[in-house]
Amino acid sequence: MDLSVQPRARRVARPLPVLRIIEMTRLRLHEEPDPLRVERLVTAFRRDGVLRNPPVVVPTSAGARPEESAVVLDGANRVTALREAGATHVAVQVVSYDDPEVSLSTWRHFVGERDGDALRDRAARSPALPTASVKRAGEAVDTLARRAAAAALVDGRGAMLIGPGADPLAVTGLLRALVALYQQTHHVYRIDRGDLETLSNEYGPGTLVIFPEFRKDEILSLAARNGRLPTGITRHLIPGRVLRLNAPLAWLASRETTAAKQRYLDAAVAQRWREHGVRYYAEPTYLFDE
Repeated sequence: MDLSVQPRARRVARPLPVLRIIEMTRLRLHEEPDPLRVERLVTAFRRDGVLRNPPVVVPTSAGARPEESAVVLDGANRVTALREAGATHVAVQVVSYDDPEVSLSTWRHFVGERDGDALRDRAARSPALPTASVKRAGEAVDTLARRAAAAALVDGRGAMLIGPGADPLAVTGLLRALVALYQQTHHVYRIDRGDLETLSNEYGPGTLVIFPEFRKDEILSLAARNGRLPTGITRHLIPGRVLRLNAPLAWLASRETTAAKQRYLDAAVAQRWREHGVRYYAEPTYLFDE
């Protein structure tokens, strides 16, 4: 059974990452999966038969055990695809949300124009989206920072607010309605910075969609209430992320108990550690084979 872990080296004075076997029913998502990526993952799982990179989770609350209930920070598509592929358990990497190195930020979307139908016009026509125009992008950003809006659109005609934005659970419904206007039909670029002029020069005409910054406690609360943000909004940076675990799907789908699978995983990881089969990259790394 191939469980080739690859996060840290023996010479680095850091502990092994926490890897757990969790029942699929114990996992909560805080964001919607992407149907197209899930479809590709299901095909890859059935072809290759392994879970290469484990999802990253945190316990649902302080003091809770991840085996009882966990929130998926990164890996909503993998979890959904594994369910469709028949897995009853999943190997996950458990991190602490209290760790300051585990950071949460928000992507922006740059949405390419198509057939001259501007995103602001589609939003204004949607009965599900309250809108209000403002003159400057800076004003829209300030409004988002005060949580007085759920999102902002910035284009050549100025800015438009989608709101209101006080309650995170209510915001999810507005954001899903907004993202649904372009997610499956337009080119969407995830970006972390850049103004409209710079982005338009790089990608062509389009609309910049800005989302509010969410707090970690809001993500936990959202998942606990079965709320989900649209895919591609939250961004978690995880130090020491586990890659190439290569857990066999047949094993994850087998009738072995959670405890039995955990014992096997612990033994396999310990063996790899003793054999110096675990490598830790301390520096940010570019991978060209993703």
